Formats: sequence, C-alpha cells, structure tokens
Amino acid sequence: MSFKKLFNYMVCIFISGLGLFNSTQLEVRYESGTNNELIFQNGQIISTAFMGLFIVAFLVEIMIMKRNRSNNPMSKTKSKSKKKTDKIKNEIKTDTNQSTEEEKVDEGEKTDPKSD
Repeated sequence: MSFKKLFNYMVCIFISGLGLFNSTQLEVRYESGTNNELIFQNGQIISTAFMGLFIVAFLVEIMIMKRNRSNNPMSKTKSKSKKKTDKIKNEIKTDTNQSTEEEKVDEGEKTDPKSD
C-alpha cells in the first residue's frame, strides 16, 4: 500500500512541475508590471510550494517504509516472547489445577469413614 502512496506523490510532483513550467512560459509572454504577469508569478509560487510539499511527503513515506521494514525482525522476537508468556500461563494453569486436585484429595481423606 505504501508503494501506491509513493506513486501518487510522484504524480502530484509531476503535475506541480507542469504547472510551474506553464506559469513560467506564460509569464514571459506578458509585459512586466501587468496583472497577468503577477497572476502567473503567483502560479509559480503556488506550484513550487506544492512541489516542495509533495517531495517532503515522498521522502517521509520512504522513511516510514524503511522503519517498518526494520521492525519486522522485532515482530519475530515479539512472537517468540508471546509464545514464552503463553507457555508460562499454561504452566500456571496446570499448577493451580494440580493444587485444587490435591486439596480435593486431602478433603476426601479427612471425610473418608474407612480411615477411622
């Protein structure tokens, strides 16, 4: 799923680059000091800002993917530790079951009429 995000960021960077190129080419056509020139200069600023935003998002997504990849060996150790805790829980359950059985046996001996 992260590769899909990376592709989307690359497409947005490309579209912003096209906007920057078009604004630059259109700004050259108009005389300096006109409203049209200012509009296309604003288009250049906005396109540049979007390009910067998407480039940073692209780089952050790559960092997140690297971090998730490095965490995968940790998940294996977590599963091992989970198995150990499950084993300990099972041992505790069997110990409590044995102690309750021993208590029942002890009570049975006390109330057994044959032992008198």
